[in-house]
Amino acid sequence: MRFLPSLLGISMLWLNIHTQAQKIWFAPPDNLDRGARTYNHDFPGLFDASPAWSARADVFVLSPKFTAEATQESGDRVAGFLASHHIALAVSTGAVQMDNAQPTPGECGFGVEGYSRPLKNQIIFARWKRFGIDVPYIALDEPLSFGHHFQSARGCQYSIQETAHRVAASIAEIRKSYPNAKIVDYEAAATTVPTKQWLADLQEWLTAYRKETGELPDSVVFDVDWRKPWLDAVRPGTELVHRMGVKAGIFLDGTAPSISDANAVATTKQNMAAVASAKLPLDLVVIANWTAHPANDLPESDPNSLTGVLHYYEATYGHMH
Repeated sequence: MRFLPSLLGISMLWLNIHTQAQKIWFAPPDNLDRGARTYNHDFPGLFDASPAWSARADVFVLSPKFTAEATQESGDRVAGFLASHHIALAVSTGAVQMDNAQPTPGECGFGVEGYSRPLKNQIIFARWKRFGIDVPYIALDEPLSFGHHFQSARGCQYSIQETAHRVAASIAEIRKSYPNAKIVDYEAAATTVPTKQWLADLQEWLTAYRKETGELPDSVVFDVDWRKPWLDAVRPGTELVHRMGVKAGIFLDGTAPSISDANAVATTKQNMAAVASAKLPLDLVVIANWTAHPANDLPESDPNSLTGVLHYYEATYGHMH
């Protein structure tokens, strides 16, 4: 009987997670310049006074680049619109902290997604705080994936413990401005290592994260390669994070590479159907895109726009949760 309280606590935590309705997150591409890469030039129109979309989104996600470069004017415009439509704000950031405040010859992590220089996050989030904008969610750009698993001449390939230590330094910087923000951990699902190893690494990662930060992330969102047997990783991955008291989510996007807006949307809908048929107990889904297609965020009336995709998901699957 001495084990009953802990078992009851775990059961109640699991029940609390799973009695909440599934949240729909929306992460459309912004229109910031990234050189030759094509992004959605109509992004500012999402925040018009009379917008061409009304589909349900519980949380709106801004990219790391927008997070880092936002001005008072652009931040106010986004935050004002979201508040008036009762949509929570999430901002994304790199969190694997590098050694050097300035570019240094031979350093690892330079130009790699998911990394951040010392004090960068402190500066970014202090500015958002000065803007007077509430940031209830902060999404980490795949720290385990890029900090530990990523195979590249520029990838640092830190140990899981070292990755967690470096991420904790970034979290501490963020907490100076937003002590109560919920941390959401984006992670690639077994795309570079075998599933069995990835699951062991994910458990070790969450344990190390808790040791270094004093808490677990609120959620883990799986980024999958739809061309691979993704369910073999996501199903046990979902079970694992739930056992640890962490919410689980998945990105819903198209199967790359897409050749047109219609192709991207068609494969996104196929992937949505596959996730729904798997009956995974997901706490959130993220409607997102990082590719050239679909090229437009608006209008919602266009089925090949990203808000059109958001509307499709709500109309087709929203009632299931």
